[in-house]
Amino acid sequence: MSVVTISADGQQLISAITNQAVEELDLKTNDSVLALVKASDAMLIKGDMGSLKISARNKIGGRVSEIQKGNAMACVTVDGGSWKVTSSITRQAVDDLQLKYGDAVTAIFKATEVLLQKA
Repeated sequence: MSVVTISADGQQLISAITNQAVEELDLKTNDSVLALVKASDAMLIKGDMGSLKISARNKIGGRVSEIQKGNAMACVTVDGGSWKVTSSITRQAVDDLQLKYGDAVTAIFKATEVLLQKA
C-alpha cells in the first residue's frame, strides 16, 4: 500500500492505494489528480471538531451548498473551496443535525475510500 497526499487551498486529502495503482498511474510528486469518493462513504459532522478524535484521515471543512431530500435518503453537498463533497445520508440524519443551506460542517471519510485518477 502507498499513502498519497493531495493538497489544494491549504487542505489535504489522503488516499491509500496499492503500489500497483501508483505504478500503473505513473504517479509522481506534483502530478495533477482527480480524487473521487463515493457519496455513501462520506459522513458529516456539524459543530466543533476540536476535541473529536477519529481514525478517518480525511476531514474537509466547508458549508452546506445543497440539500436534496428524498423519502428515506438525502444528498448533502459540502463546498470546501477546491473540494466539493456530496454525502448520501438518511433523511433522519439531516433532520437530527438540523442541516440547512450555509451551515458549517465537516465531511469525513477514510483514506481507503479515495480513488485517484490522473488529470
